[in-house]
Amino acid sequence: MDRGADAAATVPLSVIILLLVVLVIDVFAPRRLTGQVAVEVAAGARYSTALVRDSIVTRFDVGPALAPMVAVTLATSLERGWGAQATLDFSTSGLRRHHADGSSVAFGRVSTAAFIVGLERRLPAGFSARIGFGGLKCIPGDKSGIFRLGGGSIAGLGALALGFTLPAGGPYSFAVEARYDVHGFTTPALRDEGFTSPRTVHRVALTLRARRGSR
Repeated sequence: MDRGADAAATVPLSVIILLLVVLVIDVFAPRRLTGQVAVEVAAGARYSTALVRDSIVTRFDVGPALAPMVAVTLATSLERGWGAQATLDFSTSGLRRHHADGSSVAFGRVSTAAFIVGLERRLPAGFSARIGFGGLKCIPGDKSGIFRLGGGSIAGLGALALGFTLPAGGPYSFAVEARYDVHGFTTPALRDEGFTSPRTVHRVALTLRARRGSR
């Protein structure tokens, strides 16, 4: 299955997850908490560059397919233009090994969990920007291939985002957002095979976010 086919399944799944989480927050979030901070959920699709790239006889790379992602954020008010926030971010995807001739084969599955703390800045015309730093953990589906000795330690992560708030009434605000983050990737198995330096991995996500509480 190619990345285009994965995308077709990703969007409906992400929207369903987003609606379910919004419903849970609406029912169970304490009223006092939602009056002090914003509770936000986001869901969408994420593209990632290759985790491994090498050439033995012919060039190949190993990378995630287009992946569904969800994130939950607690954020302080933006009344003064700035707000602090903490985010838990999760995505999961099948890995594929891509060859120079254009062919590819399935190569297992990997999930990522990230914790990010940062700042959000309100911009003119309904836009907002975020910057954050944190850590990311790779969680392999099984111990084989590049994960045969485990998923490795937590990697440092830097993140940027640009969002646009959609016109909507009621207790929720909705926004579309483009997210970018970068982290290093290595595993004990890769180091054992002579890959001494982590590979820089870039990720881009397009999300729909819903926020309840102080804005």
